[in-house]
Amino acid sequence: MIMSLKNIEALSLNPHFFKHLIICFLSGYRKSCDLKLVFMVLPILLYAPSREKLASAKSTSRLESLFRAQVEFDENIKLSGKTRLSGFLSRYKMLQPATKKTLIILHNQELISIDGRYIFTKKTVSYKDYNKSISDWMKAAYYLGVVFSKSTEDHITYFLGVE
Repeated sequence: MIMSLKNIEALSLNPHFFKHLIICFLSGYRKSCDLKLVFMVLPILLYAPSREKLASAKSTSRLESLFRAQVEFDENIKLSGKTRLSGFLSRYKMLQPATKKTLIILHNQELISIDGRYIFTKKTVSYKDYNKSISDWMKAAYYLGVVFSKSTEDHITYFLGVE
């Protein structure tokens, strides 16, 4: 049986999975969050290098400490830590429809509230409550919320290059 591109996209861009990522992000953020920041969650988490770095984050981690420090592959090759965010802007644009669908699901299930340009979760969760197979995803989402909560929206958008 051959799957159509539409079916593959539906499986890989599943807003019912993404809702858990956004709830974990908001749980880590711990306060009302500018809606614009929520649109940055999926582009970061769906890129393996950034997700893996966030899964090893701590409560003291900051945006700069995670994504500015050089990555050393061997003694001769060093790359900027921002390579862990490579292609962010194209993913940001591509994933906006998926984020919108996810927000609709979250709102319809009464898991979030949106007040003007701010969003907050009605139910905080712990990434530790999730099945081991996806707990690293949820931990990365949670710590992205923690890291974002320590910066201003202006700083985050400047750092990521979002207008």
